[in-house]
Amino acid sequence: MTFLRPENLNLGWLLLALVIWSVFALRALLHARRRLGSSHLAQTARPSSLAHRALKHAVSLAVIACLALALARPQTVSEQRVSEMRRMDVILLLDISPSMRARDIAPSRLVRATEVIGEFIQKKFPDDRYGLVTFTGNSLVLSYLTADPNNLLFYLEYLRGQEIGQYGTNIGGALKSGRQVLARQEEIEPASKKNKKVFILLSDGEDHGEELEAEIKELARRGVPVYCVGIGSREGAYIPIGEEHGKVIYLTGNNDERILSNFDEGAMRRIAERTGGQYYRATTGVEMSKSFTDIFLKSREIQGFRRVRTTQERYRDLLVAAFGIFLLRVLI
Repeated sequence: MTFLRPENLNLGWLLLALVIWSVFALRALLHARRRLGSSHLAQTARPSSLAHRALKHAVSLAVIACLALALARPQTVSEQRVSEMRRMDVILLLDISPSMRARDIAPSRLVRATEVIGEFIQKKFPDDRYGLVTFTGNSLVLSYLTADPNNLLFYLEYLRGQEIGQYGTNIGGALKSGRQVLARQEEIEPASKKNKKVFILLSDGEDHGEELEAEIKELARRGVPVYCVGIGSREGAYIPIGEEHGKVIYLTGNNDERILSNFDEGAMRRIAERTGGQYYRATTGVEMSKSFTDIFLKSREIQGFRRVRTTQERYRDLLVAAFGIFLLRVLI
């Protein structure tokens, strides 16, 4: 127990003086009653017994004692051993090819992916940083590493309203762009080399590029895990490319039949396994959210421990006790 205002404990001297005064006052009353004896005058002159009066004195002194201690602001101090997490640099690789507009995951694969990403970056640890790379046939760095979630939220909102872009899915190019983001940050801030590096790849398509194998080897060599989230229902979905007169227009083939989006699960599994990450299949928005939760639980590392002292104010307890004792004083 410690006190924030220990100087107020000097009120204890006043309390001691009141105790001494009470003792002398009660002794004087006892002697006076002994002199009067058991006469009729003594009986009518005692509105209460000596024990009753002594009890009232004790209760009054208890109220004063509680108030004096409350003024000293007592506190209890406890220590906890808290883990310190290693700072993370996370590169989000988001497929924005036309097939990501499919609506088998409401409201669409792309919109739901941006919503899940937005939910998680708003809960991030203060020291963690995120970068955002989008890709189709080509890749584009939308945001370099930043600890400000609002920066990424702006781009995620922009992607939801973006028109249909280029066809194709070049995952290898996206991995290369993500690696360049990390390299740029290490040039600016050499200390960031100590940070935990993680890639999270969200896609619904097969890779059509020629860089994938080389990038997998490079990331594995650098010890950067790639967690892959495959988005889309097992049945697949038609690919919307626009609207005409309020009716959705879907991508069609040479025979004018709608094209059902394909999914190359093997490529994403290979990327995850060879880089030390993990592959997740998200056929619903809920599964996508669970994937992100699991990714951050598995990629988070403890780098040490520190002791944290917490203090808890106790003066409120004493004020409540003083009020309760005061009510008892009124009732007796």
